Amino acid sequence: MAAGSPTIDTAVQYLDLDLEAILRPFRDQSVQVASIVAIGCHQIRADFGEHGEDVARIAAGNDVILLRLVVDTDSGLTIVVRLPMSPGEAGPGGGRIHTLDSLARQARELSNGGSGEHLILLPSRMLDEMIVPLATNFGFRAVVALSSQEAVQPNNGNAWKLQRTLFDHGLVGIGSVQIAGGEARCFLASDAVRSLHRVGLGSRGQVTMSSLGTNGQFANQLFQYAYVKLYALRHGLNAAIPAWQGNQYFGLDDPSPADVALPELRFGPFTDNDRVLWDSDDPPINIDLWGYFQELPKCWQRHRPLLRRMFTLSTLHERAIDAWRYDATLGGQRTLVAVHVRRGDYRDRQQLDLPWFRLVPEDWYLVWLRAIWPMLRDPLLYVATDEPDAILPIFQEFAPISATFGPTARALPDNIRDFEILRRADYLAICNSSFSRMAAILAPSTQKCFCPSFNAKGFVPYEPWVDPGFWVRFTDAWRRPGLRMAPRIVAQSFKRALVGQRDTCRAAVRRLAKILLNT
Repeated sequence: MAAGSPTIDTAVQYLDLDLEAILRPFRDQSVQVASIVAIGCHQIRADFGEHGEDVARIAAGNDVILLRLVVDTDSGLTIVVRLPMSPGEAGPGGGRIHTLDSLARQARELSNGGSGEHLILLPSRMLDEMIVPLATNFGFRAVVALSSQEAVQPNNGNAWKLQRTLFDHGLVGIGSVQIAGGEARCFLASDAVRSLHRVGLGSRGQVTMSSLGTNGQFANQLFQYAYVKLYALRHGLNAAIPAWQGNQYFGLDDPSPADVALPELRFGPFTDNDRVLWDSDDPPINIDLWGYFQELPKCWQRHRPLLRRMFTLSTLHERAIDAWRYDATLGGQRTLVAVHVRRGDYRDRQQLDLPWFRLVPEDWYLVWLRAIWPMLRDPLLYVATDEPDAILPIFQEFAPISATFGPTARALPDNIRDFEILRRADYLAICNSSFSRMAAILAPSTQKCFCPSFNAKGFVPYEPWVDPGFWVRFTDAWRRPGLRMAPRIVAQSFKRALVGQRDTCRAAVRRLAKILLNT
């Protein structure tokens, strides 16, 4: 150490002054930081006052220091030890380099099994060089990336590319702290997020979905909201959302869309072409998304707990429904089985010969239940359906139970009640519906899920988070309506033309032409 430099203890004290601000976004998420691995901390030397230059020499360049922290109720976060890190893995040319995994491993060893997250703090350019492939363990669940003011400008693609990469590793932005000459951008593993009001590092532009709340029913809106929110988190955008039922049931509170109309980017139903936005190196910004967005991008897989938290009812409602489940299953001693049987609007759509809305036969449910029932521990059945009078008697051999909640949860609509029970089931048979599929997506990973197969003519095991395409499966084993539909369509066309429904008539003629061309 150079003559005249402060002692290590003195240097650490000055370092602690700035760390308090940098750690605040993590404390706002109720995250306790156990240790900090700091690399190249000279970028924040100006915050250390008159000793900044000397502190910079202690932790300059690519030097690595490890700081272990404990929480003291009187003085807040206090650094209690500063240790040099041991060399990491062998690098090119025989040199020694550090890797994210080796640094995280040494941080865990120093903690001696203590609780809390291990945080890495380093310049963005260095983090970008150390990033590992997605299949490799990232090592750290808390990250602070130091960037210059120029590096975080909206037109700087590198900063936003790094943010997308961290998102794909399961981390989301939780805030930024201004430092001398730059910015400290804070990221946290999304499963550790506790406050959704404190997530996001959006400054590049805006994304909205002005049709949310009017395009589709409850579960459709959950998919739509998840898409626009995660898109904003990944690409550094501000999400502007119109009022919708998620505000009432899940306490979600987002800024409303601005008066300025954004260009609409539209995607059709029953397709997966909207996933192209998640693979783009230059994703579009300042757009108004329209569509249903029901095929999950691969980069969402690490964010399943975040979605569960996003779509969580109020504490009082959660407690009431959990209490019902506890009583029904005798504290978990019985196995809760749930099935979703959708009829209602699907019956009407049978006239349109749309394969996605085919009715799943009741016999398929019964065959599945009879197969699993003897293997389960004292099972009980809940049937979620939009035609209870017609459907429930079909399942009488399994004595389906009803949902009797307390007064707090009783005010919830029937579909919300059904949805919450489906996501809490130990075994779930979904149908070709976004309603029960989203319930399976939000369910604990321990849930055993099954999906109808029109090829197999029954239910098959289903993993909602590794599904390459949900809706396309329901076109399997589907016969085109062909010429047998032509007379009906022609008759409908003439009838609509006579009553003045010319637009509907034209649509029917176009449909007839499509059938004839494909027959």
